[in-house]
Amino acid sequence: MCAICGFFSFSGPMYGEYEKVRESMRSMLHRGPDDQGAVSINVDNGIYGINLEQSDYPEKCDGIFGFNRLSIKDLSSEGHQPMVSDDNNVALIFNGEIYNDSEIRDELLKAGWVFRGHSDTEVLLKCYLEYGFDVTVRKLNGMFGFAIVDLRLNRLFISRDRFGIKPIYYCIQKGMISFASELKGLIPFSNVTREIDIDAYNSRIMFSRLSDRVLLKNVQMLDPGCFLCASFDGVINQGKYWDIDKYIRVNDRFNNIEEAIDELDVLLENAVRRQIVSDVPVGCQVSGGIDSTLICYYANKTGGQTIKDGISIVDSSKTGKNEEYYIDQVGERLELNIHKHWMDEDFFLKNFQYASWCNDAPLYQPYFVSFYLLAKEAKKYVTVLMSGEGSDETAGGYGRFSAGLFFPFIQKNIEVSSTIKKYDSFAEYEIMSDSTITGFCTKGYRGANDLIATEVDRFNRLSGSDFTKQLKYETLYRLPEACLRQDKMTMAATIENRVPLLDNEVVDFVMTLPESYLIRFADTSPCNLGPNPFRWVEGKYIYKELLKRKFGHEFVYRKKGIMVFDEKKILSGDGFKNLYFEIIYPSMRDRDMVDYIYINNLYERIDSLSKNEVNLFWRCIGLELWTMQFIDGKYIPTSIPQ
Repeated sequence: MCAICGFFSFSGPMYGEYEKVRESMRSMLHRGPDDQGAVSINVDNGIYGINLEQSDYPEKCDGIFGFNRLSIKDLSSEGHQPMVSDDNNVALIFNGEIYNDSEIRDELLKAGWVFRGHSDTEVLLKCYLEYGFDVTVRKLNGMFGFAIVDLRLNRLFISRDRFGIKPIYYCIQKGMISFASELKGLIPFSNVTREIDIDAYNSRIMFSRLSDRVLLKNVQMLDPGCFLCASFDGVINQGKYWDIDKYIRVNDRFNNIEEAIDELDVLLENAVRRQIVSDVPVGCQVSGGIDSTLICYYANKTGGQTIKDGISIVDSSKTGKNEEYYIDQVGERLELNIHKHWMDEDFFLKNFQYASWCNDAPLYQPYFVSFYLLAKEAKKYVTVLMSGEGSDETAGGYGRFSAGLFFPFIQKNIEVSSTIKKYDSFAEYEIMSDSTITGFCTKGYRGANDLIATEVDRFNRLSGSDFTKQLKYETLYRLPEACLRQDKMTMAATIENRVPLLDNEVVDFVMTLPESYLIRFADTSPCNLGPNPFRWVEGKYIYKELLKRKFGHEFVYRKKGIMVFDEKKILSGDGFKNLYFEIIYPSMRDRDMVDYIYINNLYERIDSLSKNEVNLFWRCIGLELWTMQFIDGKYIPTSIPQ
């Protein structure tokens, strides 16, 4: 796990951007404190290393690549980046992990290539030199963002992994392209202006989770499964090397679900075995839930005694104590040292601004700071964490998937209660079901309906049943936000987070299963279903049945609790009051983008707010703090809170 950054000028060699690269690298040092490197790119003379100790780079160049390294595989200097071909015509910078690098290495060895080290970076570079970009990027099973410049082809390639696990931001303005692993790493470049994209701003108020809308004007995030190809004359094309819509359900592959569970068992074990490879200590996130427990189980099975530590965030509520019991079960069964931590008001207040800065996007829920707490504590024991992110989106784990099965009934039902909404289409249901807020935008904004229409159109362009479209939409447009949260919060503590449930082979398998293997009505007597129809349905069913084989029915099918974070208590405490009235509210009032009087009225009655009102209040707070940091350049942490 590392940080990459760079630029390339389409209008000829230029001075002055070297210090911008160094500033970009400094802003992302938490992603890679172990080693740094940079190369200058000169179309006529080749690619050569830069001594980063020098304060100025006096020569003109067409571009520069910069790199910060967190050493995970091959801790030697043979993994140093940027990595350059022997003829100085091709350079690579790469953030992430390639999990099938050993298979690709074997292919390249047979083709006559010689390796100096055992890093996956060297495998990626030589794979490109052997096969070219198109073949190489389709071979990769991993999480990555990388850039390759090739002076032989006069091309710059930038690519991102299938599911958006690793980020890449870029800006094409003023005759150049700049890019970086984090937004804060892109801001220093001379073609980036600190100006708000008003559509993205309102999208964050309404939807909160659509990560492809970057809040800075003219800045974009490369879409998952996509690449940019820029010729040196400035012609830039964006393409897809992977398309989620290729998946088609295969209903006759298995005679029954038990056969499918057998295959998933093998696939998950192989995925974890691939992803557990590391030259530094590896641990697991442990929540006591389905996904993290599966990952812990296979990590224990494949890693043996090398996997010793599990990290958990717990709370002191009744449901929290109940979940803590299951966390302890996982630890005892798998002989893990479980390190449990609870986020209190003091930690939240000390780390709120730092977490916002590290996240590159507004924190739309206060409890997101707990992800940083988890990573900060994990760093005491490990450098790599395995997490269970990904199955809720790809296998229908969220409650809105279950509720979606009732959509036809709701459509036909004339009497709709205050707790059940009616929608014009299933697409609208999906778009509006994830805590979407309507009726509040920036002052004078008239594009809210267009934002909704854009998302409805995205949904409708996907193929399959409503349920399959829902899975694809969530995977494309909501999963990357969850991945970015994990990436930014763990990297803030210099931890690499891995997600085996998003292994290529696992997702390929799950997305082609019969829908009945993923979601189905609970297998119990109608008399025992209870009054809530949305609990009559089991999502990500095949994962639950697989874990049932390992941990039993009661562990899997208990009523799952959630971490209870008393946000109203923290928001009404003296610490947050001071932050709000001394910093956030005055800035919001002076900026005058939103109805700050209405937001302040919400805060004045914080204890009696509905869930949606709390969500709206917090989104506006998160947006204002982000704007102060990324637009105004204020309240940027100069050190890590202790």
